[in-house]
Amino acid sequence: MKTTPSTPSPDTDDLEWLRAIRRKLTSEFGHDQKKLGDALRAREQRMGDRIVRTQKRLVPAQP
Repeated sequence: MKTTPSTPSPDTDDLEWLRAIRRKLTSEFGHDQKKLGDALRAREQRMGDRIVRTQKRLVPAQP
């Protein structure tokens, strides 16, 4: 007897709302990750000091 792997329905993990937002964002840029990243970096520059930064620079994780 052959079984097929079951995939959860979109509503079972309660994250479909997040996936819908991600699909909308990526579709606005033709699913091009570089265009999306460029747009987000430009938005970050326009927002300036409205973005809260908790550290001045990235620090390596301690083992």
